[in-house]
Amino acid sequence: MNTDEIAKLFLKDDGRKRLAFRLVGKILSNKLVNREAFTTLIPEIWKIKQGVEIEVVDGNVFSFTFKCAEDRRMVLQGGPWRFDKALLVLVEPTERGAIQEISFNKAAFWIQILNVPLLCMMKEIGAFLGRMIGEFKEIDVGQSGECVGKYLRVRVVINVDEPLRRILKVDVLGDGMW
Repeated sequence: MNTDEIAKLFLKDDGRKRLAFRLVGKILSNKLVNREAFTTLIPEIWKIKQGVEIEVVDGNVFSFTFKCAEDRRMVLQGGPWRFDKALLVLVEPTERGAIQEISFNKAAFWIQILNVPLLCMMKEIGAFLGRMIGEFKEIDVGQSGECVGKYLRVRVVINVDEPLRRILKVDVLGDGMW
């Protein structure tokens, strides 16, 4: 391996390590948020343990560099987040993507699926229904690993540019009942 190849390998590995601690976010609002308030309050809202550096990229777009991967993971899993009554969409940057090319039109939400028959309170049904709503990510199960409770709780990624679907009627038992 020559020195140019070693330098490229080093830069690539270093870049991947830095991305593992970074998120890019955009506040979906027609007005500019108070940047000072945002950079002061958001680490408190997120309950960051080891620290996060927040940089303004442009308008309501921010770059977040976390001190530890666990804080970053907790922020991603804990969303969706709001600030000043507006949705904060967080994106994991990719190796080649420039911030200006990132699309901030998808966000993950925990949704409740109500009136599910007891017979259908299963992970497979939750995943099926989640895929009908958006991109299925995960389902919340009890300590037993089974779906229990009054509703199924499913995490899905939806396009925030489209109107929300308020009701989804599904004949899960095939008996004509919704």
